Amino acid sequence: MRIVLALVLITLAACAPRGQLIDAPDTGLPARSIFIGTSRAEVVDQSLPQAFDRSETLTRLRYDITQPPARKPGTITFPAPGRAPDPQTDFLVAARDHYPSARAFRDDLRRDLAHRHGRAIVFVHGYNTNFPEGVLRLAQLGADFEMTETLVHYSWPSRGSVLGYAYDRDSALFARDGLAELLSELRAAGAREILVVGHSMGAALTMETLRQLALARKTDTLSALSGVVLISPDIDVDVFRAQAHTVGRLPQPFFIFTSQKDRALGLSARISGDTNRLGNLTDVKQVADLKVTMIDVGAFDVNAGHFNVGDSPALIKMLSQIRRVATVLEGEQAGRSDLFSGVVLSVQSATQIILTPVEALAN
Repeated sequence: MRIVLALVLITLAACAPRGQLIDAPDTGLPARSIFIGTSRAEVVDQSLPQAFDRSETLTRLRYDITQPPARKPGTITFPAPGRAPDPQTDFLVAARDHYPSARAFRDDLRRDLAHRHGRAIVFVHGYNTNFPEGVLRLAQLGADFEMTETLVHYSWPSRGSVLGYAYDRDSALFARDGLAELLSELRAAGAREILVVGHSMGAALTMETLRQLALARKTDTLSALSGVVLISPDIDVDVFRAQAHTVGRLPQPFFIFTSQKDRALGLSARISGDTNRLGNLTDVKQVADLKVTMIDVGAFDVNAGHFNVGDSPALIKMLSQIRRVATVLEGEQAGRSDLFSGVVLSVQSATQIILTPVEALAN
């Protein structure tokens, strides 16, 4: 049965159209700049989906992505092969730039940060993601959550194939230096608050990079981190605990979005020989000594439940009010249920929030 399930997931993934970046410079629509640091090779001139070779040199890019006004929240839309681009519904590339030097990249970053009060969001994509898909995912998140921060994407060399899990795990380890370099450059460009968002295997890469920065005593970079968000993290729980202990004081807030119904992580757990992964953890007591907030979003499952935060329109509406979390977490919260109609549980240093849909937000 497990083999059958795996084959079904592989078949579905293989049939889905893969992301593309289509140039359309004259749409007249507003575009949002996405700054990119990548350890992929051969993405400068063509940005091909199959660009997954590894590079020890960080490549610096910027893509200006249009924001389609008729797109439904929670969707990433781009022209399928044979269909003409529709600026009203598709994310399109208004402009792109390849920076010849780190200094030129930092200069542009500095100008953007100056208009955004020094705040930046860094998105680290997950397993089975090609270059265009990572860029488009951040464009979608930026639009749906109305992010006003400087948007930065770290594109590590995922093979972009459902059969490339082992390659991606090695690539995530390979890519630690590149992410550390990108965070350091962002800090040097004047970022005062950096929120790091890691999805799936990108969450594992994020934690490994934080651990590396801590061991190297890069306190200036770590101190600029204003928070960490791990979405469906594909990390062994014991490995996460060891990483967190090495980092020491975790950036706050530190959110972990989980779902016990996440089929992709269920398959990952079986491949790894684990009972579960951090992203489908059932018992908050396993991380009770760490200052983290687990948010269970399993009630909002979309597709395989592996990116509910970005795929569920109802959850997007709910999380747009995320600033309420800080108020709710003040004081003793055990058993309370006044956050988005969810239940808030506190166990030592950790907090677990189990969210349930609110009818008014779901419509």
